[in-house]
Amino acid sequence: MHKLLLVLALAATLLNPFGGAAACTLAGFAAHYVQVYRSQGMVDDCYYQLVDDLGTARAVQLQVVALLAQDWQRAGYKVGLTDSKARDMFGISQPLVGVLFKEMLLPDGAVVELDSATSLLVELDLLARVKSAEINQAKTVAEVARHIDAVIPFIELPDVLFTLDGDNPAALLVAGNVGAKWGVVGKPVSVTNARELVESLPTMTLQLTDDTGAVLRAGQGSLILEHPLNSILFLQQELALSNETMKPGQLLSLGAIGGPVKAERGRRYTAKYTGFGAGNVSVSVLVQ
Repeated sequence: MHKLLLVLALAATLLNPFGGAAACTLAGFAAHYVQVYRSQGMVDDCYYQLVDDLGTARAVQLQVVALLAQDWQRAGYKVGLTDSKARDMFGISQPLVGVLFKEMLLPDGAVVELDSATSLLVELDLLARVKSAEINQAKTVAEVARHIDAVIPFIELPDVLFTLDGDNPAALLVAGNVGAKWGVVGKPVSVTNARELVESLPTMTLQLTDDTGAVLRAGQGSLILEHPLNSILFLQQELALSNETMKPGQLLSLGAIGGPVKAERGRRYTAKYTGFGAGNVSVSVLVQ
């Protein structure tokens, strides 16, 4: 299945390597997306109606990921739209899943160019690191916690290459790998007690501020599917649809608190976490 999708995408690239309107077919969607993703462009309008359901969107995402994986190394997964208000806005009842690559992930304090994306956004997020493959058999958040060895501060900086005001915005997001572009990763907080992890994650407080001191987003971990580890249980189900599994060492983006903030040039954004780990836990990024 994956090889067939990749062949279709590559064939479309050969027919029209510039991804213009002449290649406006479902088979050419992924190649066109990757081309504009790399050139900070926008997806041509003619593609919008070609992806109108999540099943088709997942198939296109497999093509997009396969094309990116020719040059990049996979790092893990992201779960998006974990906030119920965001799902209501998109008219869907479930979160969305994308793939993270190592080349997207930057160290704490990194500088990200505003012009490196089409429409750069900033999100208050959180990562978990997989300890063992047994996480794929977990049935409860308590079981998930036993197979996580670290929780990591994370600011995601997604990109949007679509105008998301049409009839199928959620499907377009899935097709476009849920907007994965950049992410800034803080210092891992080791998990030494799974029970404490289960108890602390939903009650911890997350806050996103900028260099003026303005609080841009804030809330408790419970805003992420009532418990952040529920994102991993949902991810497990989604991966089963494409016969994938989580692997030790992979990083899992659990979801954002509040909606995205439009990135501004010259701003430093800092995510702070309390009630989680010892001392101050934070991560920051400068947008230039």
